[in-house]
Amino acid sequence: MSARRLGRIAVALAGIGGAAWVAFACVEDPHRRTSREQAAGGGGPCAAEPGQLPAPDCNNSENKCESKPGCVIDETRCGSKATCLPLADNKGKSVLDFRIRRLNIAAPPALTGELIQNTVVTRGIDLAEKTCGEQGTGLFTWLLRVDKANNTIVTGGAPPPTDAFGQGYCFARFDVGPNKVQPITSKIEFQNDTFRSLDPQNVKIPIFLNEQIDSVILLPISDVRIEGVKMTADDNCIGNLNEIALDRDCFDDSLCAKWTTAGALGGFITLEEADSVKIRDLNNKSLCAFLAGELEVCSRDGAGKILYKGDFCSTDKTAGSCQDSVWLAATFAASAVKIFDGAGTVPGCSGVVQEVDAGVDAESDASADAPND
Repeated sequence: MSARRLGRIAVALAGIGGAAWVAFACVEDPHRRTSREQAAGGGGPCAAEPGQLPAPDCNNSENKCESKPGCVIDETRCGSKATCLPLADNKGKSVLDFRIRRLNIAAPPALTGELIQNTVVTRGIDLAEKTCGEQGTGLFTWLLRVDKANNTIVTGGAPPPTDAFGQGYCFARFDVGPNKVQPITSKIEFQNDTFRSLDPQNVKIPIFLNEQIDSVILLPISDVRIEGVKMTADDNCIGNLNEIALDRDCFDDSLCAKWTTAGALGGFITLEEADSVKIRDLNNKSLCAFLAGELEVCSRDGAGKILYKGDFCSTDKTAGSCQDSVWLAATFAASAVKIFDGAGTVPGCSGVVQEVDAGVDAESDASADAPND
């Protein structure tokens, strides 16, 4: 099945309660650090060994780019197609606001295929806006706020916006049971024109099945690691759009990369967390079972321990070792957006306690039955 066809398939992830989907994590460890050569980029296929990050601008496409007229982008509404479709202007500011526009998974191999990459990740991040060359849902938002004066980065998720082009986005702040959803702040270090995060932080990124806040699934991300991030001279873009990759219906495929990425992130997902995550499009198979090649959930021994062995250890933060986790790595592109303070005006940004319905019927009835679940 082609990537374009997969891009048309509606996929939703359904977890149970505060279940996780994917957890990126990192720690300042000399055995896990990306080399300066990797951080500098250099294109080429995307690959990452456990504990490593890919080159920020790696490219898995076949580089067969041919013009396919028909997808008309409204630059007045969507921003310059010659750059990265920025929805705001960071030029001349010391605090720069971005939304990730493409997240390309480099590891593990099981998650780099068309199903997870295209129908889950890309479709969730792409806006539901054909006039911007995107036909996704826009329900997966990851925000970045870079403060060049104080050398900090704030990062976290956002609830579905009511006006992405005008008002913009606000950082998600709410509680789901014992889980607190809020952005994190980390120090960053610039080397020439690129930066990396310094101090590991834990964050829970929300992904939504629909526009209702109670349809949320949480991504518990530990020790967040971001490296090799290069912004454009006007501070509006991390990476850039390649318009020629779009067909007449505004879809892209594996022949030509729609986005050139310019940043990398990575970490691990524990197998226990992965077994809590259900992939609706695979009859609610858990993410752990998907990784292990099993039918429904990961098999366990008599003591309840998952039998499948990952390629990373969450306790000593090294490859192999206790094998209770799987290493993930990705590259990303981002463009300028407006980030506003939604406290007191947007429930998902106001620190409210949120009831959640993330069962198998969550996408259709979340707003109706969550309070009674």
